[in-house]
Amino acid sequence: MGIHTEYSCSECGFKLVDSSDIFWIDDEKKIHVDMQTVDSSKKASDSLASGGIYKYYCYNCDNYIFNFHVSRKSGFIEKELVIQLIEDLDDNIKIIDFDNKFQSCIHCRNEVPLKQEKSFAIDNKGEFFIEDSLYNDFDSKQFDFTGKYYGYYCRDCGKQINKFVILENNANLEDSLIKEILEDHTNDLTVYINDSYFTCPICGDELQVLGESSSCPKCRVGLLTIEKQTLFD
Repeated sequence: MGIHTEYSCSECGFKLVDSSDIFWIDDEKKIHVDMQTVDSSKKASDSLASGGIYKYYCYNCDNYIFNFHVSRKSGFIEKELVIQLIEDLDDNIKIIDFDNKFQSCIHCRNEVPLKQEKSFAIDNKGEFFIEDSLYNDFDSKQFDFTGKYYGYYCRDCGKQINKFVILENNANLEDSLIKEILEDHTNDLTVYINDSYFTCPICGDELQVLGESSSCPKCRVGLLTIEKQTLFD
């Protein structure tokens, strides 16, 4: 279901329109952007690659940033071509990222399939926990840091790739220390910090999602309020 929302500023009357958009790349390697509906979702599911589009704003440099998150990709299109097609779509400033289930071998760079997905955590005594992510997200416990584990195996290299995505860093540990701790529990690994896409690629400031009660990006005094919101099937 798609959502189309129209905002206005309580002070200066500035108008902002937002919608829940998705994109997909068809068999002719043409990229399409549309609101998420039953029809567009069907086209996306039959495509070479698809995903969601998330709109951010940087108050520091007054830029809108569009995050193209690739959540599905077939083996008939390379990552590099997906990136190129998205970059060439328009002149908007973009961040392009791939879902955590996609991974290239850190030895031969070939794409490797996802074999395991779990939740993991490290407590304040350094004890390592890893469990099936479908049943335990460690919400009710206290840990130094938690996240998701994705396990891959490269048949070409005969190597296990262990990918850790940090979701909560309650102890505010440095990335280098987190990696050092994880190295005690695995051999080959790649560590990704999940908040890297909330930084403006232009000035490095924190990105914001504009919505109800956000400061107006034009006058910076008023707040955005919803004028109209429409749901589409």
